Amino acid sequence: MSDHTPEHDPPEPLRSPAPRVVIVGAGYAGSHAAVAARRAGDVEVVVVDQDGWHGFLPRLAGVAAGRLRASDARSPLRELTGVEVVRAGVVRVDDEAGLLVLDDATTLQADAMVVTVGSGSPAGSVPGSSEHAATLHTPDDALRLRRRLARTRQLLVVGAGATGVQLAAEVAALRDDIEVHLIEVAGRVLPAEPQRLSEDATRYLHRVGVRLHLGTEVARIDRRGLLTGEGRRLDGTVVWAGGWRARADELLPDAPLLDGRAVVTSDLRVSGLRRVLAAGDVAAHRDVLGRPLPMSAQIASQAGAVAGRNAAALATGRATRPARLLELGRMIDCGARGVGRVGPVPLGWGPTARMVPLLHLGIDARHLWQLGGPVLALAHLPGRTRPQVDTGARPNLHAVS
Repeated sequence: MSDHTPEHDPPEPLRSPAPRVVIVGAGYAGSHAAVAARRAGDVEVVVVDQDGWHGFLPRLAGVAAGRLRASDARSPLRELTGVEVVRAGVVRVDDEAGLLVLDDATTLQADAMVVTVGSGSPAGSVPGSSEHAATLHTPDDALRLRRRLARTRQLLVVGAGATGVQLAAEVAALRDDIEVHLIEVAGRVLPAEPQRLSEDATRYLHRVGVRLHLGTEVARIDRRGLLTGEGRRLDGTVVWAGGWRARADELLPDAPLLDGRAVVTSDLRVSGLRRVLAAGDVAAHRDVLGRPLPMSAQIASQAGAVAGRNAAALATGRATRPARLLELGRMIDCGARGVGRVGPVPLGWGPTARMVPLLHLGIDARHLWQLGGPVLALAHLPGRTRPQVDTGARPNLHAVS
């Protein structure tokens, strides 16, 4: 007979009564994954995010320039998704054990996981950029930049992708007291977009007075400004808006990567893993014809919804379904005007430039409608006053130490 009595045996880890799906990240992919998993039923859904807020990233330039409020660019994730939110960072994902290790060394059990940690601009690739350049990733970043703009006469935006073009255009159009420079190593603005979009954006940037430095490298950034590769000195507030880069290896070190993004199967499981899916910028998505898809909120929303449904299916032993992702176009909202395309049809020339902000507002409304219906969509229109909702401390989710 064993000497061990029940009170001497180690306690069993507490488990959720229902299979659990854990979503890592609160962006477009994460919010859609959470709602899709909740609607699939028969599972407990938990989102783990550092601050518990969902950010509307295309609105950040408007916040920095002073056209929008910070509350227009974020919403409590619990309000958007209706699921439990754990405010924490995830430092490791263990596919075999079905565990996530959080930044306070506790672990969270999961029957299926969806990683949607997105991407970031690689500040640090130029000497001094991490120490002296502002970034534009969150509403708090936008507010800090707005305060800095109150004390500067020159804004130096490094990177002429969508974020850089939006920020330069918004500030130049609204702030006559600030001289705006846009520096891009490629030979044109919006280098990842079709030539026509680049030309339309260039015309608008010239119209609002942005000074373009194309084909120009940045050699160093310091507290006064920056030095170009040709040795030209520009002083002012520097914002790093360089190309966005995924770092899937930070959470998924065993996953195969493509340009830093996790390679996923047709049902969005990370290749080689059993219970981990990935969606959004962190995943190397392809369209229905097998062509690589860009990092965008549009693709992240579609992929997140598929990943959430498939995670619920994995957790409950049901069959998963392949993702059928489709890139419909691109909208770059610059405030009163913008540039974009619907399929191959360009927008941004003549009267169509004023259509872009309205179309972008419609896209945001559709995103919110899909999450929570018309009431949610109306409540988060820019300019609406909303009560502040507590994002919540860590609930008791049977985390085990």
